[in-house]
Amino acid sequence: MKRLFYVLIGMSFLGYVFQSCDPKDPPVSENVIEVTTDITSPTIWTANKIYIISVPDFGVKSTLTIEAGTVIKFKPNYIFMTIYDDGKIIANGTSTSPIVFTSYKDDNNGGDTNGDGGNTIAAAGDWGNIDLNGSTGSVFTSCKFLYGGQGSTASPTLNLSAGAQATIDNCTFAFNTGGKEGNFYIGALHADIAKNSTIITNNIFYNNILPLTIAAEININNSNYFKFNEIGNKFNGIFVAGNINKNTEWTEDEVAFVITSDNINVGIGKTLTLGNGVILKFVEGSTLTLSSGEPSLINYNGSGIFYTSFKDDDLLGDTNGDATNSAPAVADWTGIFLDHWKKSTGYADWENIKYNDPNPVAK
Repeated sequence: MKRLFYVLIGMSFLGYVFQSCDPKDPPVSENVIEVTTDITSPTIWTANKIYIISVPDFGVKSTLTIEAGTVIKFKPNYIFMTIYDDGKIIANGTSTSPIVFTSYKDDNNGGDTNGDGGNTIAAAGDWGNIDLNGSTGSVFTSCKFLYGGQGSTASPTLNLSAGAQATIDNCTFAFNTGGKEGNFYIGALHADIAKNSTIITNNIFYNNILPLTIAAEININNSNYFKFNEIGNKFNGIFVAGNINKNTEWTEDEVAFVITSDNINVGIGKTLTLGNGVILKFVEGSTLTLSSGEPSLINYNGSGIFYTSFKDDDLLGDTNGDATNSAPAVADWTGIFLDHWKKSTGYADWENIKYNDPNPVAK
């Protein structure tokens, strides 16, 4: 099923590129609108226009509706789009007319809007990000997020900060940054403290430094894709933070889920359901605590499910982004703690657990 998806995406992408180069398209200058003031009342950005964001912190303080086929370009020098007050973005593209958020230097989408005749080339980190800033109700369908994540440290391109909630469906994230900053992981789509009602489905991530971070309570099914034309991401995984206090499902089996919290806890009476083939990788010293013991982790011993080290490239590839410069070893992570309230407790010793050690010093 995923193989068919890649073929269809490739055909759609090539068709879109050729369409954008059609000599019958109007001259770029007739379609360009430079945006210099915040959105303070309900606003529609119309199809087949190119909107240039040139203010450093462009604010959306009301509903901004973006029609299919619209291109939004961000000038360099830390240009950001931030949601404030009751603002939200409704961006519904289509497979043939996606909405594109991209670099001012990107001539492949919207033409040569910076007028330099192709002397500059778009690159990851050309512009800042779209920050949903605690807002709810934004929708992005059939959108492209390209060349974002500018910052002096690892930075996202679409940031669901401050507990934001959104729907992100059928979007493409490509040529963005993200990455690791100290002990923190930042995705091109960064949702590690987003509300658990956030929907992330049918998206494709490729050629980003780090594609996706999520809060642990966000359901992730097997509909997202983490490569295109065999090109993946440097840190090719789904990076997870926080605890689980509602019933949650993870079924993605193309890349690993990476547990980045020191201790991710599945609360009393709550469950985490894993699909067959799911791989959980753990950063150094991390632990998964199951407050109700084995019943907290549904399908814990399902077909193809493993719990292993972040350094384990044998299971779903190089997730820690260092090629072959590290190898897994015993005591890379702590383990899975079975907490049966007042009953017996201890660490799981399932056969599908690899490279852990709950007592590395003692051993």
